[in-house]
Amino acid sequence: MPVLELVTTGWKSGEPRSILITYVETSSGPALAGTNAGAPTDPAWVKNLRAHPRARARQAGHWREVNARFAEGDEWQEIWDLFRVFPGYSDYERILTRPIPLVVLEDT
Repeated sequence: MPVLELVTTGWKSGEPRSILITYVETSSGPALAGTNAGAPTDPAWVKNLRAHPRARARQAGHWREVNARFAEGDEWQEIWDLFRVFPGYSDYERILTRPIPLVVLEDT
């Protein structure tokens, strides 16, 4: 799976937070899955984007400003179908009792 670097603003601290994360490409931009490796809580980057949806992403060596949008309904299902073909993602759907947030990074 491809990986990008995401820099969010900490929801509590207000400080920049950087992570490397896998993504799938959609027509609207890269999409991220907040599986948190199967943990019962959303990952910190999801909390950060809920509080501060503007972020920076480095993909293929190029930085850009992005706005995070949480997918819902049919779009959520279309994106999840892209993730579930990779090993492990279908397992998350079975073990997690919380909804899996899917985030699309759109150019600002």
